[in-house]
Amino acid sequence: MPTDKHNPLKQSVQSTLIDLRPSGYRMFTDAQLDEIHLASLEILRRTGVRVHEPEVLTMLQEAGCIVTDENLVRFPAGVVENALLSVPSRVVLCNRSGEPRLYLEGHRTYFGTGSDLPYTRDLETGERRPSVLNDVQNAVRLADSLPNLDFVMSMALPSDKPVPTSDRWSFLTMVQNTLKPLVFTAWDEVGLADIITMAETIAGGPGELSLKPFLFIYLEPVSPLQHSVEVMRKMLLMVDHGLPFVYAPGPVDGASAPVTPAGSLAMANAEVLSGLVIAQLRRKGAPFVWGSGSGPMDMRTMVGTYASPEFMLHCMAMAELAHYFYHVPVWGFSGCSDSKLPDVQAGIESALWILWTALSGANLVHDVGYIESGLTCSYEMMVIGDEIISFVRRLMGGIELSPETLALDVIDAVGPGGDYLGTDHTVKNFRSVWYPRLFDRRNYHAWSQAGRPTAVETARQIARQAIATHTPLLLPENILDTLHAIATEADARATR
Repeated sequence: MPTDKHNPLKQSVQSTLIDLRPSGYRMFTDAQLDEIHLASLEILRRTGVRVHEPEVLTMLQEAGCIVTDENLVRFPAGVVENALLSVPSRVVLCNRSGEPRLYLEGHRTYFGTGSDLPYTRDLETGERRPSVLNDVQNAVRLADSLPNLDFVMSMALPSDKPVPTSDRWSFLTMVQNTLKPLVFTAWDEVGLADIITMAETIAGGPGELSLKPFLFIYLEPVSPLQHSVEVMRKMLLMVDHGLPFVYAPGPVDGASAPVTPAGSLAMANAEVLSGLVIAQLRRKGAPFVWGSGSGPMDMRTMVGTYASPEFMLHCMAMAELAHYFYHVPVWGFSGCSDSKLPDVQAGIESALWILWTALSGANLVHDVGYIESGLTCSYEMMVIGDEIISFVRRLMGGIELSPETLALDVIDAVGPGGDYLGTDHTVKNFRSVWYPRLFDRRNYHAWSQAGRPTAVETARQIARQAIATHTPLLLPENILDTLHAIATEADARATR
């Protein structure tokens, strides 16, 4: 396949964000990426995948796949590679008002929160407790206020709402509290249909939503090598509405995937490829985002890791496959930690994740603010992650070389032993220096006089203030009434 620089569909639209291009680091050569692709094709040919949805089985069989043992599907290479010809190389996500915000193409990297955490670290007590709907509101409102979070997910899984309809209430709460693009989950096809109806109400109809999508669903196969009825029905519904989604497996190395990173990568890639085939058979040109998150099980604790080097390497590999081999947008992970608290471990792991992901050029990067291996929401880590993203974006911006920045005339005018503090050049350019909002640069005396605050304490205060005072752009009252009616009717149906 052609390299990105020869891609005729190379980006032409400029984003307001820095295009985080690769620094020169590549983990795999083109030949090695081809080897991974061929290994995945062999898994699909020899081993196959289980597809538990009859309509999809028929579609695959008619396309030339071999179905045996009721639902075991094996894929000829030509079926897979034909599907790759029709998948788009870019996806554009808009905000709630229909304005384009995220250009998922090339090495443009956008960061956001995660979803569906059963626990939240209480902002006042510091205790870990079950998440409630108010946590969705607070997390989304905080994310809406943070300048370096580009999209929003729910963070919390509301335990105070009926399980069958909690997805609708989460979506309604999200869309009320942010203008930013939304990434969401839905429990089943019926719930997804309700959420799409909500989104169409906001966008002004199905056509407008398809042309200017502000929502994006997270879908995943069941590792190893299975596609469930529920996920297949949701995928087909998104494809039929022309809406974008990611199909990202989450195998645990040593449990639901081979323990070796290469084996886990080949299997996960096969799962994504088989999902892409299904989407493209349903509708050629269906918007599809690549991705997978796979880390090893810690055999000492039996916990699936979220911030292991192997997890980071897996995501780098998926990004390289997407960028240099398949030429499709890629999903990523970042700003998450295995720590139970917003502490030094959480800071280190979050920072390494964010820097590593920026270097990979992954496009839509989620989970900022996750702690406890993807179980708990930390408001403080959302704020700290936002600061780290700002720092990393400055690093990725590099050093500008121009007559103004090289400053040869200024150096000559000041001369040896001179002072630059009072020059016009300094006054003109000092604001180009990166300044932190959270990290403390005061001298010891000033810091001590201020009460010796830690970064976590300052992050907590920023979060409290944002949740209390930040006001997102409100939805019109008539639209809000319609959305509430949809969610309320879903509750009524669930209790019949």
